[in-house]
Amino acid sequence: MKTFSISDIENLTGIKAHTIRVWEQRYNFIAPKRTSTNIRYYDDDDLCLFLNISTLSENGYKISKISQMSAHEICELVNTLQQDYYNVNVQVQTLSNAMLKMDEAEFDDIFDKCIADLGVQQTIETIIFPFMRKVGFMWQVNTINIAHEHFATHKIEQRLIAETAFLKHKKKIKKIKYLLFLPPNETHQVGLLYTQYLLKLEGHQTLYLGQNLPFDSLKEAVTYFEPDFALTALTIANPNYDTLTLINKLLVNIGNAKLFVAGALIHNVVLPENPNLIPINNMSAFKESIENVCL
Repeated sequence: MKTFSISDIENLTGIKAHTIRVWEQRYNFIAPKRTSTNIRYYDDDDLCLFLNISTLSENGYKISKISQMSAHEICELVNTLQQDYYNVNVQVQTLSNAMLKMDEAEFDDIFDKCIADLGVQQTIETIIFPFMRKVGFMWQVNTINIAHEHFATHKIEQRLIAETAFLKHKKKIKKIKYLLFLPPNETHQVGLLYTQYLLKLEGHQTLYLGQNLPFDSLKEAVTYFEPDFALTALTIANPNYDTLTLINKLLVNIGNAKLFVAGALIHNVVLPENPNLIPINNMSAFKESIENVCL
């Protein structure tokens, strides 16, 4: 069982360490465990309880009332709030709980109900993307390990692949060809899988080549597939190329196709003026771009 310091709990839940200490003293609430040297710590169950308390607090419940409830009652109340699928904070918190416990059935159940109520697009954009940002932060501050991140990421990837497969019979008179890939050193493909879903939803032809694609393989695929557009994301600094050099190398390898490029790295440089380069600053911009292309 993983242990957490009070600063870990603060980072994960947004509840200030000072506030936690006040709750402990004033309400005798969630007393920490102690090591043999009297250093306070919390365990997985405590973290899940704090996440639930944070959810209730963000939804207007006073700590004076929460402190009078048992852990089971708190969990039941959060489950009731969870039925409001438009409440992003609740859904992100409950997905976080499922991830921390690596509870596949619970994670799938939350995901299934969100999609049933909101649809795929709204679930991904308003719930899954904020959840993934939180997962990234949790990993950066070392309060979850890589297994947690892989668990959540792979569950989301599997669902996007399945939802995309359901669209295979959707037809459109005019098809535009899109090649989707991540260059060497890039591995985060949730966003790329979602863009494939959006393109398939519009009936376009896509070739998905996934993560960490070598440049020579990209060039060969372009020769066979002859895409109208290529689409990629740059989120991790490449050890061999700076961002502008990498973009220029990609443009060379995709021939006459236009390149959609997204990701955090493009916001840190001045992109070259090139008619074949189309930066994507956000998902709304991408949707607008493909709608304009379709005209």
